[in-house]
Amino acid sequence: MRRALDKREAESEYLDPTSDDLNSRSNSELIGGSEPMRCVFDAVRRVADSFSTVLIRGESGTGKELLARAIVAQGPRAEKAFISINCAALPEHLIETELFGHEKGAFTDAKETRPGYIELANGGTLFLDEIATLGLALQSKLLRVLEDRAVTRIGGKSSKKIDFRLIAATNEDLEKLVHTGRFREDLYYRINVIPIMAPPLRDRAGDLPLLVDHFLRQCCRANNKPLKRIDPEVLAAMEDYAWPGNVRELQNVIQRLVLMSDGPVIELNHLPQHLLVASTATQEAILIPEGGVDFDAEMERLEVAYLTAALNRTGGRKSAAAVLLGIDSQRMKYLCRKRGL
Repeated sequence: MRRALDKREAESEYLDPTSDDLNSRSNSELIGGSEPMRCVFDAVRRVADSFSTVLIRGESGTGKELLARAIVAQGPRAEKAFISINCAALPEHLIETELFGHEKGAFTDAKETRPGYIELANGGTLFLDEIATLGLALQSKLLRVLEDRAVTRIGGKSSKKIDFRLIAATNEDLEKLVHTGRFREDLYYRINVIPIMAPPLRDRAGDLPLLVDHFLRQCCRANNKPLKRIDPEVLAAMEDYAWPGNVRELQNVIQRLVLMSDGPVIELNHLPQHLLVASTATQEAILIPEGGVDFDAEMERLEVAYLTAALNRTGGRKSAAAVLLGIDSQRMKYLCRKRGL
């Protein structure tokens, strides 16, 4: 009941667009009212107007790009270009030309001059996600760009001054990578000017109902479906889950629930199996349904099940079955007579 009331209260605040508390719970597409998220919102507010480089750190799925966009949205470059690059998604043989651009004839397939992503970010913001995946040679070239604020296209002879703000992101331990020689120390100090930590969902106490409500409305609207409701037991099961994939995993689960469930209410049986297994609340509901149980009958059923399984495993040999169950053979014989086995 407490969880259901908390959800209803959060829902009513979310529906009121004039709520001051709502404004403090959201920042662009970032949603949350927990202490870690309030710290994030405060950091965003403080760095938005500056031109300093920001390094966003956090596990995969915590919303690092959304955080970067929130910084830009509150700053003087809000209407300028926002160039987002996932360094891990670009093939190694393409990433250099994608970042720095190339001149016509610089290599076999360079049939025309093409600016790179860094050049396209001129006047705006360059967001490099998963920056730790860049190779050492590219790290060196990126460092030179950051120092000179100028870029030279592949095959080019002159450099071009570029005015951009860099926001980088990673889920790697950069300090460890520096120590092992996989990330340049000078580049590390160049990008680690203002670090901001994107907290994992498991550390954001109280944010789950807000996020569930947000994604539920978003998914129902996007798929032209009537707004569904979440059963309080479903929300309790979700709160018991650790969400290793963080907010991205939660969004995917909500989308699946919206598309794959019939009726206006999402119930426990609609949840993916791995959430049900991990949920304390669900396990309690399975063990003790609403109508209660006959404890003695349940214990007898469990005892028979163990005895039968042990006998089946040992080909009906009671002494061997007793060893499997960790009891002496006399007790095993007594239980078999008692249960008619």
